[in-house]
Amino acid sequence: MNPIFSLTPSDRGPVLRIREQELSSALTISLEITGLKPLVSRGELVAKGQQLCVDPANKLPSVHSSVSGKVLDLKKDFILIEEEGDRLAEPLKFNNSDSVSMLSDLRDAGIDVHGFKQGCTLIINAVPKEFGIDGHRFLIEEFNHIMSEGLDYLKKAISPIASAIAVPEGMAWTLPGCTGHEIDPVYPAGLPPMVVKSVTGKEMPPDVCVIDAATLYRIGRTVHGKQPVTEIMVKVGSTLFQTPVGTTVGLLTSKAGFSLSDGDRVLLGGPLSGRAVYSLNHGISASTQAVTVIHGGDDPVAKDSPCVGCGECVLKCPARLMPNMISRHAEFGFFENTQNYFIASCFECGLCAYWCTAQRPLLQYIRLAKKELLDKPILEDLRK
Repeated sequence: MNPIFSLTPSDRGPVLRIREQELSSALTISLEITGLKPLVSRGELVAKGQQLCVDPANKLPSVHSSVSGKVLDLKKDFILIEEEGDRLAEPLKFNNSDSVSMLSDLRDAGIDVHGFKQGCTLIINAVPKEFGIDGHRFLIEEFNHIMSEGLDYLKKAISPIASAIAVPEGMAWTLPGCTGHEIDPVYPAGLPPMVVKSVTGKEMPPDVCVIDAATLYRIGRTVHGKQPVTEIMVKVGSTLFQTPVGTTVGLLTSKAGFSLSDGDRVLLGGPLSGRAVYSLNHGISASTQAVTVIHGGDDPVAKDSPCVGCGECVLKCPARLMPNMISRHAEFGFFENTQNYFIASCFECGLCAYWCTAQRPLLQYIRLAKKELLDKPILEDLRK
């Protein structure tokens, strides 16, 4: 089997803490704030854990400072903060009176709660989403009690009718009150729609909620410590880091031993479905679990080639879609036409682009179409 498809977690190995590494200057973090309203200004001193940005529509999670420092720059899409001092924000307060308040408190604490439903079947996804995205192994094995506390809070908030945990075959990971399900560790079996099918036998039933193990840990840590989670576990190549949210990919790849050259690409996520960053100054988000480096060669990975009609993408698509037709319409700007080919059912596994004979950027075309359609009141499925 091609190693890129293996979801078997690697040995844990040591955890490198960025704060224990030798840095040439003060730690500077870059926090993405696209679509959010800033609550601070350039030059302002902020405390660790302080709320920096909120969503006026109350849909996106808030962003908090992962360091005590000074706001160096404030743009539409990011905030740059240089670490300075040891200020700490006031503890968070959680209102346990009702479900809406409990989920709202989590969102204000920086947790993405969209998709949670009352009375659902709750599935904890502990299967790596892609090859190498297995840093949550450390969290499950070392902080099971914190994850259990997060699960208890979530159960009070959404009152699930049943709870399950999906784990790779051979891994003895459990959580109190959860039914265990072992899943064949072959990509894309760890992606949420595939996990749901494996656990329930149904394809994306409306009464199922999925949360990944790393997010459950963040909920537990937030509720337990009454502070937003400011440091996360992120796998960079084969190295597992504990690092502040917003740490730049340039610093992480350097400390992981990568020497980057022109043509190399750095991805947030895995090699099949990750998103390339445009700058090494791009910071990781609270939900980032891996940073992947793809070294460039003489030829580009994706090309502006016409579709040759081989059908490989259709044969390999786990959602049984026609990525060839979706990408053709997206390529020429006919975004609304992609609805006729059920673009909302695509869960962006990237297999279509991997197997494309012509090396077309199929996943990028699909994501472009989804982005364009989000701003139009014609595709409600993409806004859920």
